[in-house]
Amino acid sequence: MQVTILGTGAFGLALGNLLHEKSNADIIFWTAFEEEYLEITNNNTYDKVLTGIELASDLDVTMDLKTALNNSDLIIVAIPCNHVREVLTRIKDYLNNDSRVILVSKGLEKDTDLLMTEIYKELNLKGNVSYLAGPTFAKELIVNSKAGLTLGTKDNKTKELMLELFKDTNVEIEVIEDYIGLQLYGVIKNVLAILMGSLNSKYSGDSTNAYYLTKVYNYAKKLVVSLGGNESTANCYGALGDILLTCNSKTSRNYSYGVLLYTNKEEAEVYKKHYTVEGSIAINSLIKLLEKNNQKSLFIEKLSEYFNSNISLDEVLKLF
Repeated sequence: MQVTILGTGAFGLALGNLLHEKSNADIIFWTAFEEEYLEITNNNTYDKVLTGIELASDLDVTMDLKTALNNSDLIIVAIPCNHVREVLTRIKDYLNNDSRVILVSKGLEKDTDLLMTEIYKELNLKGNVSYLAGPTFAKELIVNSKAGLTLGTKDNKTKELMLELFKDTNVEIEVIEDYIGLQLYGVIKNVLAILMGSLNSKYSGDSTNAYYLTKVYNYAKKLVVSLGGNESTANCYGALGDILLTCNSKTSRNYSYGVLLYTNKEEAEVYKKHYTVEGSIAINSLIKLLEKNNQKSLFIEKLSEYFNSNISLDEVLKLF
């Protein structure tokens, strides 16, 4: 099996390095950036995203799309969500009816507010599109920690290939058909992680944390269903697991930003300039997505005002 990973960010590198070492597949990475290419190939590192971690010395990395996509059985697109359209457009001519593309980018596209699989379909690309998500941090994934990922697909061949690919790793692949709901959880959990960071700064105690975490989870489930996701998707790794991880971990950027937003707004602004805080971006797209579906959430609107320091956390909680 040949697997192409488009993008050498933290998740793409960690996933590919793991599969390179633990599977029988040929893994080839593609990057559009010479700086990334040179560091990975010359130093076996990419400290910008995986600080202090040494990659396998024989990773196959290229800057040529044709080389990367030639005879590929699976194409994993692991790049920031606002660059997905550009990359999918670039690979369009390399796809055929048997191509199998797996998207992992979380979020809604800026300006269009489209999910990643919606971009794929809008571009009228050939092949089969699927979506992969789950509660994993790249630094744990790369060392083969026990973890679970959810594959949202309606294509049986993609399912077979992915189960085969991960069979000798510690990562369990669970398969569902609802890739729309799976993507929606990826958007919403980052927004709610900011809220949980602030809540856990305001209130101490595991009991209170569990109380609000339960409310956050139930709210996410209700919102996803209202936007077209299946109710059963709420129980998968990419939904429940991802919410538990992102909304309850001090290593989550969104959670950390939420802590600062409640404790020190000036430091929060500095933090946002240095790190990508997906939830602070996603909330605006989420409001537009609700409007597009003739829906409205006063809670989300108030949460957006809190993110912009226009109201207090207490005013948000009145609606929660």
